[in-house]
Amino acid sequence: MVDLLSVHFEESGTRVRRVQGSGVRRETFTVISSDGRVVEPIDDYLAACTDREHSPNTIRARAFDLRAWLVFLDLLGVGLLDASPEHVDQFAGWLRRPVQPGRLRTVEEADPPAREPSTVNRALDSVCMFYEFLARRGVGLSAHLVRYRPARSGDYGGFLAGIASAPVKERKTRLKEVTRRPATLTDDEVQAILDACDRLRDRLLIALMFETGCRIGQALGLRHEDINTDRSAITLRPRENNVNRARGKSREAKQIPVRRTLLDLYTDYLFAEYGELGSDYVFVSLWNGPYGSPMTYWGVMSLVKRLRKRTGIDFHPHVFRHTHATALLRAGVRLEVAAELLTHSSTRTTADIYAHLDTDDLVQELERVGFWEAR
Repeated sequence: MVDLLSVHFEESGTRVRRVQGSGVRRETFTVISSDGRVVEPIDDYLAACTDREHSPNTIRARAFDLRAWLVFLDLLGVGLLDASPEHVDQFAGWLRRPVQPGRLRTVEEADPPAREPSTVNRALDSVCMFYEFLARRGVGLSAHLVRYRPARSGDYGGFLAGIASAPVKERKTRLKEVTRRPATLTDDEVQAILDACDRLRDRLLIALMFETGCRIGQALGLRHEDINTDRSAITLRPRENNVNRARGKSREAKQIPVRRTLLDLYTDYLFAEYGELGSDYVFVSLWNGPYGSPMTYWGVMSLVKRLRKRTGIDFHPHVFRHTHATALLRAGVRLEVAAELLTHSSTRTTADIYAHLDTDDLVQELERVGFWEAR
């Protein structure tokens, strides 16, 4: 395997390394121990994830989670194949304690938790899935990391709702997560950010993310062939060969309707700034970096930093997706339509992230049904 990148950790010498994959996925990851050797059980598991065509970002996250698990076990003097469910419980607590590299951390009262519950739960899922993989090789820890409970309302959907009674498998060790509404921008804030863009390319990028809710990876991977001016639509396509390593989560191409004003902005950008440049990519470097090369994540974050400074608004690219999705649901767009527009694989994903009501939403609904008089 060809070494593309290695990330070192001072506290243990254990590191995550990006390597060249095979087949459809050109990029994958592995974990290297402090003695410079590949940790074979983890490498085999990550290779299986690659074969299953998991997203490189997902595989990278799993690699870092398992690297943390390996560091924790090393501190305890426990082998990877000798771990017990009790160690998994201790691992959850260890991840939450303030970071003090190189030793089992102690908690200071004033120190905030090192990681959010959602981050810890993701790491626990990675550990459990790793041992489920090993269970097929005869390592028995996996069976002790889950429990079965009676089915409850909401566990099943569709024709199984109210019928299915099979026990539901769940992780034994899991932290309670606090549901938070995704951060959003007001219309005035979005307008201020758009007005702060002094180049059409930048304005088009911000407008595209706001008006379609697309992910930044989907925007950076956009090609001219994906824009259909006749149908007033763009097609968000998953591609594995983007030279700027841009990625979107969806596995299927989705055609999304757009307003004519966005297409007019695209046309203005082509004539005023893009010119005769021969590139397939819509968003390219025109002022910084290699001229004509596809715009990168770094380029977007550099733009965001400039816009933050000009507007005084603290935002990140994904907040435009949150803003768009929240606006869709507040306008009464059906959940299944919103899920399609957001390229979610299921309506449950959309509901879990965005279908949370604040006080103003509740008041509006009470007024709409006549339970309260309109203010």
